Amino acid sequence: MTVAHAPIFVIGTGRSGTTLLRLMLCAHPRIYITHEASFYVWEKVFPRRAPRREFLNYYVRTPSFRWLRLDPARVLARLPDPLPRERLRDVYAAVMREKAADHGRVRFGDKTPSHAASLGRIYEDFPDARVVHIVRDPRSTALSLSRMPWSCASLYANAVFCELERKQVAPYRDRILQLRLEDLLASPRATMGRVLEFVGEPWDDAVLDHARHAPDRSDMPPLPWLESATRDRGAPANQWAELTPIETRMIERVTRRIMTESGYEPARLDREPSRRAVLWARLRQIPEITRYVAAYWKVGKYIRDPRCFDTQRTIELMHRVNPGSWVRYPGFELPFAPSLDGFRAPALDARRDAAVA
Repeated sequence: MTVAHAPIFVIGTGRSGTTLLRLMLCAHPRIYITHEASFYVWEKVFPRRAPRREFLNYYVRTPSFRWLRLDPARVLARLPDPLPRERLRDVYAAVMREKAADHGRVRFGDKTPSHAASLGRIYEDFPDARVVHIVRDPRSTALSLSRMPWSCASLYANAVFCELERKQVAPYRDRILQLRLEDLLASPRATMGRVLEFVGEPWDDAVLDHARHAPDRSDMPPLPWLESATRDRGAPANQWAELTPIETRMIERVTRRIMTESGYEPARLDREPSRRAVLWARLRQIPEITRYVAAYWKVGKYIRDPRCFDTQRTIELMHRVNPGSWVRYPGFELPFAPSLDGFRAPALDARRDAAVA
């Protein structure tokens, strides 16, 4: 497979600009990047020893797939049964290719931030994949994540998450293109020029005007934290300025490798907090981290049954992940993904069809 035909994967931490980059790429007349098809994420949720056909029956019921508004028959046709694991890549390629075809695009790919943890699988399945990794000042990232309903309220936990992602990407650094959100906002032409050269596509001015040239956004959930990226780009801003000196140093010490490698300078503070104060700030966040982990574990366990995707119970469990964040979205209710009208997936294994608790 040549570079001009290799799939494009956009990765990064949440709140790092992956959605904006995806939409700018989608504005190109030859490229379409799916929104968080999350292939490898759902593989980790599903039991590893279960038949792969059974996994696909589960995957096409997930919100990630249903937001793509694709007929499962288009991507599941002509697959053998039993299905070997290595054939899953054919399904993933078909999902991306068919969605791109819907928009008349020849280049396809996917944007799933957490696929940073699955780069080994991506390169195993797609050896010539073009992976673009976008990073953001970890202080801004940690603060923004703390305000997301699906993330942890703890700044310390989010800083650790940023560092974990750095470690996941590090072994593949020589195979990916890394860019900074701040550079994409300050110098979009130069930055997108690097991206298009890396993926093997010609320059097109449309990528600088994604708000008017990106295709139909109906395959992206109407979530307020996503829809902000559909508007015109804003100017880069020091969004972490509201952090206290203790919070700033706490994040910087956890993410010092990210800051050094990506060129982010430590803050200049009027008053330097003591190491003891920073350590105590970390310890004080342990209860919130523990609560968050427990809440997310319950969500993950519950949605292993596909019948649980569209239930009020799922929404209630999601509200417990970061309850304080919801005050930023008054009146907003999490939407259910589109239904698979006219399609009936084969029944799952009887063991997985037990009554929903």
